[in-house]
Amino acid sequence: MTEAFVFGPFRLLAARRELLAHGVPVALGQRALEILLLMVSRRGELVTKDELMAEVWPGIVVEENNIQVHVSALRKVLASAGDGERYLLTVAGRGYRFVAPVETELESPTVAVVLDAAAAAGPGAGNNLPQQPTGLIGREAELAEIAVRLRSHRLVTLTGSGGVGKTRLAIEAGRSLLDAYADGAWLAELAPLNDAQLVTSIVAEVLRVGLGAPSGALETLAAALKTRQLLLIIDNCEHVIAEAARVAEALIRSCPHLAILASSRERLAIPGECVIRVPSLPTPQSRAATTAASAREYAAVQLFVERANGLGIGFALTDANAATVGAICRRLDGIPLAIELAVPRLKLLSVDELARGLDERFEILTGGSRTALPRQQTLHALIDWSYGLLTDAERLLLARLSVFLGGSTLASITAVVADDRIPRRQVSDLLLSLVEKSLVHADPAGGETRFHLLESTRYYALEKLGHAPAVHRRHAEHFAAALAQATAAWETAPTQQWIARHEADIDNLRGALEWAFGRDGDVALGLELVGHSHVLWAELGLILEHRRWVNAALAKVGKSTPAEVTARLLSWQAGDVRELDDPADYEEAMRAAALFRKLGDGFHEGRALIRAGMARLAPDNVEEGERLLRKALALVRASGNTKTLARCLSALASARLFANELGDARKLHEEAVGVYRELGEPLEVG
Repeated sequence: MTEAFVFGPFRLLAARRELLAHGVPVALGQRALEILLLMVSRRGELVTKDELMAEVWPGIVVEENNIQVHVSALRKVLASAGDGERYLLTVAGRGYRFVAPVETELESPTVAVVLDAAAAAGPGAGNNLPQQPTGLIGREAELAEIAVRLRSHRLVTLTGSGGVGKTRLAIEAGRSLLDAYADGAWLAELAPLNDAQLVTSIVAEVLRVGLGAPSGALETLAAALKTRQLLLIIDNCEHVIAEAARVAEALIRSCPHLAILASSRERLAIPGECVIRVPSLPTPQSRAATTAASAREYAAVQLFVERANGLGIGFALTDANAATVGAICRRLDGIPLAIELAVPRLKLLSVDELARGLDERFEILTGGSRTALPRQQTLHALIDWSYGLLTDAERLLLARLSVFLGGSTLASITAVVADDRIPRRQVSDLLLSLVEKSLVHADPAGGETRFHLLESTRYYALEKLGHAPAVHRRHAEHFAAALAQATAAWETAPTQQWIARHEADIDNLRGALEWAFGRDGDVALGLELVGHSHVLWAELGLILEHRRWVNAALAKVGKSTPAEVTARLLSWQAGDVRELDDPADYEEAMRAAALFRKLGDGFHEGRALIRAGMARLAPDNVEEGERLLRKALALVRASGNTKTLARCLSALASARLFANELGDARKLHEEAVGVYRELGEPLEVG
């Protein structure tokens, strides 16, 4: 339960940023709501114009008349839907004061649909750290050091070579420190990121913080986390190091109770950073006499033995094979990922054969100088050697799997990789073979198994894929079609279930868009992807990325662009891409409605008119907005009960409220609630 402020006929729900009048939601812009919340929370006090600017427009230079515009809109709403009470007092030349009596209650809102899965889960869930199927071996000292360093430093960075286990160590450290942070430990994974400018968006997504305009995104994030006591784990920073450092430094400076544990192949190089180098696991010395007992003292051997025992092949570490096992671990430089990849080969090879295979492959890559072997080459050599053991069909599948970011399902993989060289009927068997050989990981969580490559393996496989525009095209085409189906299904599907099913493919959407708008891509296909992805971006709260791709797509629209494609590009929901008070939002909505009308698509014409009507809906000018909304209602009602119908009814309820027709407003609101209930949406009734 969170606070709700009650004044006159109004209830201001702080956590949901929603204003109710007589129990009916009031259409009010985000900035105006933030001003109202600040004024009410400091009721009776003078709130200066400078304070309003700093709180509502953090880090952005705005004209003073922006405040006057939003305060004026607030006054109109409070006057039209209120009871004659005086709420806001202007203190000439200084600021404003909220003067009406206010009661504070625990928030128990009237009927409201919970459409935001992230808000429903909330940071109070404690953490998003993934559960690990196996134990962490040989990192007791590093875990203890991380705990000690975080007590004296608020930024600790784990550095080390690829595959050394930085991510796993950071996750286990976060889990062991959960009790030390009241708001939990949260993992932000940057590995799938191709655009450094989206680091802030990824962190905000993980921490369930909604971002507004791109120009103030980092300031908005910092303000939201100012009082949070949490551990933020930022993983795989190396490919976006400059932006990751900028974000980390800003959060450390602005959020006194927040600590950051980062992982990267290089340090962030910002003030206050404490660097912990994560070493390889210890291995037996080459000249030492090795027995089974002495070999078990080394963490790399412990890892090797535990993973070998898990294969069910009857492996045992003995005095006879201890020296060879030690040599394998040493040749792998004690890199955990390298050991994890090598051990499954014992299903086919003896320990001696495994050692010889590694030696021969290292000879090729280093020109005979084993002692000078860099760790990155070691990992590459191991993957290269594993690749050499695959059949031609397995190699081809592994290479094609590299186009998937964040993994995918068997159905999606089959749709993308299958052709005359890999028949559809063979995909599942080949994929299972790669899983058995630990080149592909299977994750059964979530009801539908997803398959993904380890990060280093994916980069290696991408090199092997080379120039393969046909595969990238099939990947983009598949997800464009899948998103079209998902968007249509969203209208009648319970939102939480819909998000659970489609959220995992957001990285594949990012990858497909990067290719489509890239040098060898297909702009027309990129326009399709953007046009069909509005709902996914919106439901995941990824406002900045959504706006970035819509603007990029609109810049590519030309005279030859089909009307249907242009109309879809312009068909985002109110507030998603443009601000509600941006004149362009109304103009683009009307343009979309006109295009859909020519195409004979009444439902989507109505959907666009809802956005136009909401843009024109104001307490002192109800007529135009209501006219557009009633026209939209006639068009969307023909398709039966949908979320769009419910949104239209809710918007009309606001229009009736502004017109002081409270009875009509309640009826429309109740009808909207009835539609949501029939669609299986969870409702909170107060």
